[in-house]
Amino acid sequence: MTLRSVDNCIKRKRQMKKFLAERLNFAGKKPLLGIILDRELSVKEETVLQEILEGTGYVNVQVVILADTNLMAFSVAHTIVVPYNRIGRREILEAADIALSFSFSDVEEMLLHGTIPVSPVRPEVMDYNPNHETGNGFIYRKDGCWSIFAALVRALETYKFPYDWRNIVRQGLEKARE
Repeated sequence: MTLRSVDNCIKRKRQMKKFLAERLNFAGKKPLLGIILDRELSVKEETVLQEILEGTGYVNVQVVILADTNLMAFSVAHTIVVPYNRIGRREILEAADIALSFSFSDVEEMLLHGTIPVSPVRPEVMDYNPNHETGNGFIYRKDGCWSIFAALVRALETYKFPYDWRNIVRQGLEKARE
């Protein structure tokens, strides 16, 4: 994987974020967190997600949720909920910097679009280690909101460092293309 192709992916992501920001009427300056809900959540999962969404109001992130109509109840001031469809799915994955991953999420699709997952432990995701500059995502070890939120904050803090972020995107693209 060349740095040029990684830079092209990041440039394309900026363009898609700008397009999505104009269409959905949000400021495209913040990191974009995509959440794709393509199946019904359990009551516990809904509660955890609602708590995470409340917490994202205290960090510098724009949240876009793609959800079926029966999941559209997630409304927090800084969150935009969009009805689920295939085009919307592709647009969000192409625009999002980070995606919240659940056990049912397609992580390889995220990585292929240069979107960095905040994910439970899975074989496709290697937890980012800043000391070794390795990893293609941010792992949460427990399904509770605080564990997930801690991994999300690590991702958002790392996003502030362009060299490190580019390296994570590169490793994600390489993993997706294996």
